[in-house]
Amino acid sequence: MNKKKTSMKVLFIISILFFSFTPVSAVQWEVGTGQTYTTIQSAIDNANTFDDDIINVHSGTYAEDVIVNKKLMIQANIGDDVELKPVNTGFTVVNDSTGDGSGSTIDGFKITNPPTGTGINISAENCTVKNNEITGGKTGIAVSGGNTTVIDNIISGQSETGILGNLSRGFFTISGNIISNIIGGELANGITVSINGSLTDFNVAGNTISNIHATGAGGSVFGIQLGKSKGADGNPEMANVTSLVVLKNIITNISATGAIMGLELITSSINALISGNILSELNAGIGSSVYALEAAIIGNGTVLVSGNTISQITADEQAVGIVTVALGELVMENNRITDISNAKAAVGMLGLGLFKNATLTNNIVSNITSPSIAAGIVGTALAHLNMLHNTVLGVNGANDVTLIAAGFNTTTVTGNNLEGDGNGNGVVICSPNGTINYNRIANFDSYIQNFLFSSFGPSIDEMLKPIDDAIKNHPELEPILKPIRDDLDKLFHELENSNTTATYNWYGTNTPDDAKFFMGNGTLNYYPWLVLNINANPSTISTGQTSTITADVYHDAAGGDHSADAAMFFSGPQVTFTTNLGNVGSKSVIVQWINGLATAILRADEGSGIATVTAADYQTVQTMVTILGASKTSKSVNALTIDMKNTGIPLAGIVLAILMVLGGLISTRKKQ
Repeated sequence: MNKKKTSMKVLFIISILFFSFTPVSAVQWEVGTGQTYTTIQSAIDNANTFDDDIINVHSGTYAEDVIVNKKLMIQANIGDDVELKPVNTGFTVVNDSTGDGSGSTIDGFKITNPPTGTGINISAENCTVKNNEITGGKTGIAVSGGNTTVIDNIISGQSETGILGNLSRGFFTISGNIISNIIGGELANGITVSINGSLTDFNVAGNTISNIHATGAGGSVFGIQLGKSKGADGNPEMANVTSLVVLKNIITNISATGAIMGLELITSSINALISGNILSELNAGIGSSVYALEAAIIGNGTVLVSGNTISQITADEQAVGIVTVALGELVMENNRITDISNAKAAVGMLGLGLFKNATLTNNIVSNITSPSIAAGIVGTALAHLNMLHNTVLGVNGANDVTLIAAGFNTTTVTGNNLEGDGNGNGVVICSPNGTINYNRIANFDSYIQNFLFSSFGPSIDEMLKPIDDAIKNHPELEPILKPIRDDLDKLFHELENSNTTATYNWYGTNTPDDAKFFMGNGTLNYYPWLVLNINANPSTISTGQTSTITADVYHDAAGGDHSADAAMFFSGPQVTFTTNLGNVGSKSVIVQWINGLATAILRADEGSGIATVTAADYQTVQTMVTILGASKTSKSVNALTIDMKNTGIPLAGIVLAILMVLGGLISTRKKQ
């Protein structure tokens, strides 16, 4: 009996211990008319509300400023319309003497701010703000706590900033937010973040920022800004971020009286990815400057700027599509920039690799116009510069250059398609060892120039002045910038002696004018150049048949054949094929170059004769195709009989059979 009592006591004690260590489930507290609590704050403050509890708020308007000092999930009840009307700040999540709101989530509220108010203010750690609709006030969301995530919010009608960050630690993720109608005086911002310490990760992805306007005298707009800036025309300070990702954001309909920065990213990131962003309709007033995408990444990793689309940029002083400065490896690829206009200096794209290589490849730049200075793509590298397979069209200014290559070690300019309007410069190169080949450089007053500073205006000292000013204004950057400044000074003086090999390029003519090549103080070898040829295969056909017409620039003026190097050739605009007999789609067709080759099909559908077929890319070449009468070799077969010697189904029948089967399958699937 004693043994039995002892066993029962042991089981009882074990049970107590077991239940004492079993996690307690979070409690959900209901807020609203007829619910447990009538205000959000009373639900939070109640002594029975603990960390990890849920505050579920039902339909209604709540006139309160909510302080969150516990780790809570505060959410609008699913499907309900919950509005918060604060006096100053909707939700303030704190970690102070009153408690710790770190780890809290604010989800699904409509917050209507007073004129100078803030929707949500986060100073605690590890918080999430999502699915809220914040209207009015000075700032939509303000964050100073580390490891914060801000996703899928709608923020509009603020007088200064949509999302404001002032951070010193952790990560910051801003994703899927819609920010619009920010109308300010001297300053209006979509997303602006200052880093006063160090962040591990800064991720800005999938946000849409639109209708941001600074209407005051000299007003400035930042679409997305990372760094401490003294204004769009000032010298921004560097933000300490280990990993930077800025991906698939849309910034559009931005205006200012003074200056606009669509994307400004000034960081020490080891690696950076800036990709898939779309920026358009950035328009500034008299005396203004616009930089659609500006990135200065002072880390030693790889900076990838890819797949960004920039369009419709106007300014008065300076208008730039993309400018990227990288201390490490720089890659700028597959970007699309078009319609930059009005500014005294308009530039499509500029990439500067400070210590390592810079590669600019497969970018398309078009319609860059200025009453003064216009440039399409500018590439600079202190190590090796590669400018490969870019397309640049329509760069127009009183002084214009379609492509500038300044490689202070070696420079490779290959496979680019550059077309002018009969004026200006095709390629200006500044390199002790430059190679320019397999490019299309058509319709320019000057095809290739070795660089001379005196030809373009500013002195070497004037070009170095921005670095001198940066050192003066930011002495803390002198250890980084002073060696760069000294190296540039030395190299600028050396680079006026460029040595350039520019053989095997197509200039839109089989006999380019020697006067359109300028060697400056160096050397420039441009012979042999490529020549345009046309061929027909076959050259004799019957009525109803076709001939393949090819135009190519695979041979050079000395008779060399470069068809084996086709992958290195340019692509893009363009060849016009014409014929006087038959058709090539009609009597003429425009075809894009594909690796130095363009193809059309001549159809003999107008009877017999001699067809004169031409191919024109400024230069015109022609070939003849003999068209005979209809072929008499075809065999007539009775539709009701089967030729026993023909053991296969005709190709047309196979195609029809496949289409019928596919059609049946599709129809069947639709019925299910």
